[in-house]
Parts: sequence; structure tokens; C-alpha cells
Amino acid sequence: MKRKKKILILTGESGAGKSSAMRHLEDLGFYCIDNIPPSLIPNLIRLVEDNPEIEKAVLVTDIRNPSFRTTAPSVLENIKSKFPEVEIWYFTADKETLIKRFSETRRPHPFERYEPGKSLEALIEEEREILEPIKALADRVIDTTEMTTHDLKRFLKEMILSGKPRLKVTVMSFGFKYGLPPSADNVFDVRFLPNPHFVPELRPKTGMDKEVVDYIFQFPEAKEISELITRFVEFTLPMYEQEGKAYVTYAIGCTGGQHRSVAITELVAQEIAKKFRGYNVFVEHRELSERRQISSGEE
Repeated sequence: MKRKKKILILTGESGAGKSSAMRHLEDLGFYCIDNIPPSLIPNLIRLVEDNPEIEKAVLVTDIRNPSFRTTAPSVLENIKSKFPEVEIWYFTADKETLIKRFSETRRPHPFERYEPGKSLEALIEEEREILEPIKALADRVIDTTEMTTHDLKRFLKEMILSGKPRLKVTVMSFGFKYGLPPSADNVFDVRFLPNPHFVPELRPKTGMDKEVVDYIFQFPEAKEISELITRFVEFTLPMYEQEGKAYVTYAIGCTGGQHRSVAITELVAQEIAKKFRGYNVFVEHRELSERRQISSGEE
């Protein structure tokens, strides 16, 4: 009986980390081939399956290949039906991160040779539009926006060895008067709650102090919004993990980020840490310059 082999197809956006991922997977024992024309992938899969010396393989295909935009959608769709054991991993990152990466490496976008007059931002948007059908075919979408190369290595190692990475979850308090947190995936506004700032003896304290917590949670709406936010986090976290997110940030804001958002954030973070023991859960109070881990991800 033939032993089942692990074959991955890596694809996705330029600058999103495919090359780094390939190097890390090579360190994990994968046989890797880069920049493959899509039409050759089915033959390479068969060769890997027939070669007793190769147990794990990574095949990288993307927009660098001139035939990719015309042949990749149909080829990958065909692979999904003929080789169901082969996984397609799609790498992505937000536009600002991709622009920064291209600027830091000083490498041109692959489309620049065809459209030298376009801005980098326009080329990134054009590539995303072309890749949308490919993304829809992926078994896993991996967002590397918040990842360093070391984070990506850890993420991939956990994916290969255990089948899932340990998601890093941050529940953050902040003040709207100082701007929205750029890293926030979800933002909740608790400015409708009674404000301890207007109680003279509570003004110098924060939502970490018992007197402030007692004041805020004497109001039923404070308990209710905490429960609603917690339920939203419980609902979305498994789906973020399924999409390949390594980091998820839930930001809770009040006016100054000192009282209401801090107290609500503490409660929500503790509840999430209890219910998702397999994740790394952090609580962060941006305006208090405090961040700490409250769950190590050990089950």
C-alpha cells in the first residue's frame, strides 16, 4: 500500500511571504520547487507520488510565470478534483504591508515589466483582482500582515506538526481621541456607558482599579455589552483560525482609553482565555502602555 504523501501548492500575492515560507518548509524536510508554470503542476504531482525518495513536497506557482493568469484558475480547479489530497495555500497581506516590503527589499513588482507607468499600489490592486479566483480555490488563506519571518516559521511548523497554529489573540483597550489602532481587526465602541471620568474620586484611577470596575458594572448595559463582545469573539475566532490568521486583535474603545474600555477589555480577555485554552491570549491597554499574556496556549 502506497504511503500518503504531503503535497502543498503555494500561491498568492507578490511580497506576501511565499519564498520565505518555501525556505522554512524546506527546513522541515519538504522537497521544494519554485516558480512552476501551472500546466506542469499535475505532472509534477504524479512524479512526486511515484518517487519513493520524496515524502513531502512544495510546489510554488504565482504571477511571476507569464502563463499564470491565463492557465492557473483552470489548472488548480482541475487539481482540486483529481488530487483531493493536495492542499493549496494562498498567501496574502494588507496593501500597506506589501508596499512596505517592496520598498524595503527594493525589488520591483512582477507586473512592473508589463506596465512600468503604473504605481506600486495600482499594481498590487491589479494583481489582487486577477488572483481572486485562485484565492477562492485555496484550502487555506494565510495572512502574513503581522508576521515576521520568525513568526511565519513558527506558524508553519505548528501547521505541519500539529495541523493548526496557535492563534495569537489580543484584546485591546484604546481611546478614540487618540485614533484607531492600526492593528485592530474588529473595533467596539463603549462610549455610550456612563463615564467614571466625571466622578471626581474616580478620575485619576483606571479600569484596572476595583472602584472603577464596581462603578462601571453597576450598570446592566456594561455587563450586556461585555457579554455581546465575548460572544462575537467566540463566534469569529474559529473562522479566523480556519482562514489561516496568525494574529487577531479585538479593540474596545472609550473616549480616553482609561476607564470604561480598560474594564471591559479585562473582563472579555479573561473570558476568552478561559474558553480558548489552545490560543495565546494577550490583553493590551494602549493608552496605559501595558501588555501582558494571560493564556499561554497550552491545553
